[in-house]
Amino acid sequence: MGVQYPPFRVGRLGSQEMKDAHCFGDEAITTVLGNTTSPDDDDFELVGLDFAHPYGAELSECPRYRVNHPIGFGGMGVIYDATDTYFNRNVALKVLRDDYVSDVRMVKRFVHEARTTAKLQHPGIAPVYDMGETSEGCPYFSMQLIRGETLASLVSHADSSPLQQSRELGVFASVCQTIAYAHSQGVVHLDLKPSNIMVGLFGQVRVVDWGLSQEIEDLAIPFSAREESSSANETTDASLGKTRTAVQITGTLAYMPPEQARGEQIGSYSDVFGLGAILCEILTGEPPFSVCNVNKAYQQAVTASLTHAFERLDHCGSERRLIDLAKVCLSSEPGERPCDAKSVASAITAHVEQSMIHAEEDLHQFFEISMDMFCIASLDGYFKRVNSNFTRVLGYTETQLISEPFMALVHPDDRDRTLEVVSELASGNCVIDFQNRYLDSEGHYHWFEWTAKSLPEQNMIFAIAKDITQRVKLDNLK
Repeated sequence: MGVQYPPFRVGRLGSQEMKDAHCFGDEAITTVLGNTTSPDDDDFELVGLDFAHPYGAELSECPRYRVNHPIGFGGMGVIYDATDTYFNRNVALKVLRDDYVSDVRMVKRFVHEARTTAKLQHPGIAPVYDMGETSEGCPYFSMQLIRGETLASLVSHADSSPLQQSRELGVFASVCQTIAYAHSQGVVHLDLKPSNIMVGLFGQVRVVDWGLSQEIEDLAIPFSAREESSSANETTDASLGKTRTAVQITGTLAYMPPEQARGEQIGSYSDVFGLGAILCEILTGEPPFSVCNVNKAYQQAVTASLTHAFERLDHCGSERRLIDLAKVCLSSEPGERPCDAKSVASAITAHVEQSMIHAEEDLHQFFEISMDMFCIASLDGYFKRVNSNFTRVLGYTETQLISEPFMALVHPDDRDRTLEVVSELASGNCVIDFQNRYLDSEGHYHWFEWTAKSLPEQNMIFAIAKDITQRVKLDNLK
C-alpha cells in the first residue's frame, strides 16, 4: 500500500481567509509534513501569514531610504514603495517581517533571496541595488520598482479574446526565457505562479519573489534532507519500511509540482511544472489544482491528480500544440517533462513566432484583396505600410508615402481637424466616417472617408479609406 497523505489541518494560521480559495492561491504557504502513514495523524501544521496584521512594524531608522507606503507582503517580508535619498529615485524596499528578525533560518533565507536575485542579472529579473540592516538589526534590500500589474491580474480579467490571450502568451514566453537563464546559472525558482510575474506599464516582464529559490548543485539530496527537523520528529512508515523525517514544504499548492508537495527531490524540472501550471491558467482560466479548498489542493498536489486540469485543457479551444505543451510540462513524473525551461522557452517562442508569421500572411492577403485603401500608421504621423490601392489612387510609390509625414499630403484646410482625429485615436477612441482631402502626385485633391482604430500602447493606427471624390462632386451639383 502506498503512502497516505494527511488532510490539511489549520494550525498557527487560524484564519478563514487561508481556508478559502481566493486567499491561499496568491500567497506562498508553508506546510509541515509529519508522519505520513495515516490521514488520522495529528503531526501536521499549516504555517502562514497573520492576516489580521499583514504588515510588520514600521521600518526602523535607515537614513538612505524614506518609506512612502507598503505595496505588498509575502511569507517573509513586507515590500514598500520607498525613496532612495542617495539617488533621488523610487525603489522597492523589501524588509523582513519583524516577527522573523530573531528567526535565524528566516533571516538566512531572506538574505539568500537578496543574493540570488542580485546574482541573476537578466532583463526579466529586477536588479538589486543595495542590502543592509536597520539600526535594530532588521535585514532589508532594495531593488527596481516595477509599476504595472501581475500576470494574475491580466489572466483574471473577463476578456478572453484571442488578442488578450496572445498578449498573455507573449508574457509567458518572456517568463520562460527568464527561467531558462536562471537554470543556466544553476538556480531554480520553486514558486512560479502568475502573481509572481510583473508586467510593467511599458510591457517589461519581471519574474519576482526568489525567496524559495535553490541552487541546483544543492539539489542532489532530497528537499527533506536539506530542511529536516530534529530527530525527535522522525516517524516510521511501516508500509515503506523506512524512517520518514518531518519536513517543511514551501510553495503555492495550486501550482506546486507533486515532488515538491511530497518533500522529495526537486530540480529544474520542478520549475517546468510551474511553467506548465501558469500556461494551464492562461489557457483555461484556472491553475492545475483546486482553488476551492486548501485540503483539496494539497491532496491533488501530492497525488498528482491532474485529470480535471487535463480535461479543462482539452476543452479550452486553444491550439493543440499549446495544450500539448501545457500537459507535458504538467506530467506527474519529472522524467516525462522537459528537463529545463530552455526547452519550454524554445517551444513557446516557436509558437509565438509562427503565430506572427500567420498573422503577417493574413494581413498581407488582406492588403492585396481589399478593394479599399488600407494602411497601418503610427501616432506620430507616418504611414508604416500601405496597400497598392494607395499608390494607384495617389500616384506615389510606397517608399514616397512612408518616408514623409502623412500630414504633408493633407489639404491645409483639413489639417487641424485631422490632428484632432489623431488625438482621439491616441486616446484609444475609434474614428468612423471622417473625411479629409489628400494631394495626389499630379497636384489634385481626393476626398477620403476614413474608419480607423488604434493600439495606443503599440503606437499604431489601423485605417481603411474610401475614395469618395466622385460622391462629393455629385453632392455639390445637387
